[in-house]
Amino acid sequence: MKFTRISAFVASAAIAPAVLLASPAYAADAKAPAVSAPDAGSKTPAQQEEDDRAEILRLMGAKGAGPVFKEFGSDAIDRGAAAMRRFLEVGQFIARDDDNRVAIAQIIDQGGRGVRREGDKALNGTPEDRVKFLEKGQYDARFEDDRVHVFQIINAGGPSVREAASKALDANTREAIKQFLEVGQFEARIIDNRVLAMQIHSVGGPSVKAAAKKALLGTPEDVQAFLDKGQFEARKKDEADAAAAKGKDKGKGTPKPDASKGAGKDTGTAGVTEKGDQGAKPVATGSATPSAPAAQNAAAAGTSLAATGAGSALPWAAGGTVVALAGGAGLLVAARRRRSAEG
Repeated sequence: MKFTRISAFVASAAIAPAVLLASPAYAADAKAPAVSAPDAGSKTPAQQEEDDRAEILRLMGAKGAGPVFKEFGSDAIDRGAAAMRRFLEVGQFIARDDDNRVAIAQIIDQGGRGVRREGDKALNGTPEDRVKFLEKGQYDARFEDDRVHVFQIINAGGPSVREAASKALDANTREAIKQFLEVGQFEARIIDNRVLAMQIHSVGGPSVKAAAKKALLGTPEDVQAFLDKGQFEARKKDEADAAAAKGKDKGKGTPKPDASKGAGKDTGTAGVTEKGDQGAKPVATGSATPSAPAAQNAAAAGTSLAATGAGSALPWAAGGTVVALAGGAGLLVAARRRRSAEG
């Protein structure tokens, strides 16, 4: 069996969650020297086979033994003395390196930019490079990524979060950065959330104030829920109530028409004129628009002459004037004839 070939069992192990804390111990174990072959004549073949079997079982049960190592060790035991001797002298180191590759791939999948960068270098390097990454390199790279994460939290955090993050960065130790990421940032965010909820309460409407007060009397999760969703739902309710109240007040301020006040009121439009010596005067009809019979009666009464001051007496006055002019002309003719006879 070729030890350089990774079985299907190894491929499935690469998908499983990484056991990061076990990686350094397993990598350190990879540097253990190979078990040498026994001196000639010191042990019988049966004794040597039994010792090799016991050693392989011990290594398989040790902390950090990976799936590839266990599979290859079991296969060697099943195949007999020669296979076990070959596994102890060569095969175990190949199996360990295969397990290291799987562990690094899992770490890269869960790591940040720095971890992925250093992990790729280890995978493309030597077995020793992979051991160094698992023992030390992954932690240095993770510290770099954690610092970047803290800076990102500062940019999005409130005053308390920024203060706690700055203290962690100033300490610049793995312990300080880890404490902030795992505990400190959440404690600081609780303080910032409460301050923000109180600010919203101070400027909100009735529903917003009620929701904010309820959240502040509850748990940090209640405050977070208010900030994420509750404040917006309460604000919509306040806006709807304000719009309804405004519409109600507008309806109360519009006077209703009174039919009794308009009866018989002069609207300022004359539909009929009254005859007189100096002309025609408008006569109120009680309506802005006269009815058809009223308009006809007004026309019959001489309303069309209202602007000139003439009425139905005009034909008699004109006839008298004609008679007076005719009489005067006759007297003038008689006087001329008298002068002619005397002369």
